[in-house]
Amino acid sequence: MKCLYGSCLVIGQLFCQILCCQVYLSDGNKTEPELLWELGGAAGAMNCLTDIGGHAGAGKKFIKDINWNQEQWCGSIFISATWHYLFALQLEAGLGRLSGSDLVPGNNTGSARNRYLRNLKFNTTMAELALLCEIYPLMITDRDRDLSLLSPYLIAGVGFFKYTPRAWLNNVWVDLRSLHTEGEGFKEYPSSKPYGPVAWCVPVGAGIKYDAGGLINLRFEILYRFTGTDYLDDASSRYIDPVLFGRYLSPAQSLLASRLADRSAEIVPGATHAANDLRGNPANRDAYFTCTLKASIVLGRVQRK
Repeated sequence: MKCLYGSCLVIGQLFCQILCCQVYLSDGNKTEPELLWELGGAAGAMNCLTDIGGHAGAGKKFIKDINWNQEQWCGSIFISATWHYLFALQLEAGLGRLSGSDLVPGNNTGSARNRYLRNLKFNTTMAELALLCEIYPLMITDRDRDLSLLSPYLIAGVGFFKYTPRAWLNNVWVDLRSLHTEGEGFKEYPSSKPYGPVAWCVPVGAGIKYDAGGLINLRFEILYRFTGTDYLDDASSRYIDPVLFGRYLSPAQSLLASRLADRSAEIVPGATHAANDLRGNPANRDAYFTCTLKASIVLGRVQRK
């Protein structure tokens, strides 16, 4: 028992030495600048919370209703400037993809059956530009603290993203925005406004930074985006009378819109929804998030003790 206790003390001391005492020194006449620049990239996975998909049973909030098997790829490049290891301002440009399907919960007799019978699906490519601020709370609360290999941080900012919701039909991807599946812009539905290809987002999250040798920083980061749109998946409010598609769209578009606005007949032949039946939930805007690994090169850093 004493041997085990002594071993734990030794391991604990070694761990503390690894995490602490990463002091950066002047190198002759060269001193480390107050502002350190980093250039880097990231890769990982992204997912979303929209009106489409979800778990079996009643809809839940936040991560309880995420379909984890719908994760898609994402990547980004970024440039950041860190001031005194306390704050960092970062400009990041990213690409990724989101998808969702009402078939994920499966065919069951629970409250999710209506979503299964709704049978909506979507896919969209995401292009995002965000200005982010990293805050290192341990360094802020203790300014005399030595730099450590592992530094947790909080991150938040503002951004814009471009998206194009699409649906798979007859072995091709069909753009949904141009089909006005919920009557966006139709005079019969004045409260349903057309949505554009660009929307704003507010990213918030947390991460941990690992100093991998002075010139390289590694990060693991989770970033959740609140958005200004409920049309990431092209589903927001109610079904409309399909006759209206013929008044505003070309014959070819009208046919596509009728099929993609209400896909329940693909599950139950002949099934349809009446005009003004619920198609989505306009009370909640869509959201998406990323889990990424980041690597960056630090510019201007000098010798490490």
